[in-house]
Amino acid sequence: MRNSMSCRFRAGAMAAIAMLPVLGGCYGFSGGGGLPSHMRTVWVAPIENESTQFGIAESLMDELLTAARQRLGLRLASEEEADAVITAQIRRYADEAVNFDAVGGVGADVFQRRVTVSVSVEILDVTENLIIWGNQSLTGTGEYEPGAETEDQALIVALENLVQQIVDGAQSQW
Repeated sequence: MRNSMSCRFRAGAMAAIAMLPVLGGCYGFSGGGGLPSHMRTVWVAPIENESTQFGIAESLMDELLTAARQRLGLRLASEEEADAVITAQIRRYADEAVNFDAVGGVGADVFQRRVTVSVSVEILDVTENLIIWGNQSLTGTGEYEPGAETEDQALIVALENLVQQIVDGAQSQW
């Protein structure tokens, strides 16, 4: 009996091993992912700021330049020499109370505020003259507790969130 169990086990193991290449082929991954192989350099166009928040375009530009180098692996280049161009417009900036308590109809105690930044972004493959990724209503948020944190801290979080979405979009390319 032991010998027949051993033979069945070996036969089952051999069948499983024989099926690995077939099953592996079913699980393959293709499509999207990463930038085109010819894309090695980028130029980030000056960011248009349609909001009333001073300095936000410069902060977003700094975040985008850092992400292009460190997370997308691109070298910065002039507009004439770049393989890719990133354009962005800041459409909206808001700092709104999200957690508060009304005080006798004359005001409110605000416990938490949310900074929201909305942008439109496009990444152009200059070589192919093709927009490889874009989003006309990308939104990043950051929250803060008045008195303990600042609006600027929440803005940094909102911009980091936006840039991460841009990086994710550039890398996905579905």
